[in-house]
Amino acid sequence: MVAPQTQPPAQQQPKKNLSLTREQMFAAQEMFKMANKVTRPEKALILGFMAGSRENPCQEQEDVIQIKLSELTEDLPKSDGQGSTTMLVDTVFEMNYATGQWTRFKKYKPMANVS
Repeated sequence: MVAPQTQPPAQQQPKKNLSLTREQMFAAQEMFKMANKVTRPEKALILGFMAGSRENPCQEQEDVIQIKLSELTEDLPKSDGQGSTTMLVDTVFEMNYATGQWTRFKKYKPMANVS
């Protein structure tokens, strides 16, 4: 029988008591359910921001940081009603460290323009 390995937690910086409300936790779960591009560190950054952390880890990007959550294709009807166009759709999470506000939005690009 092998004893489980335990390591003491790293003592780099004191942890802040950040927590998500039930509504924020539900929103985060729904947001990450369809996310196919976000990395684990990016998820942690988003969750920290939603919980109230305002320490910008990317000072060189100023106060607004955008993280791509997902990338997929959608067939959308053409504006003239004749047929459809295949679009590349990026869902983006934007955090504003100056205001504490966040938003989620989609960016649409025609497949012909995708490199």
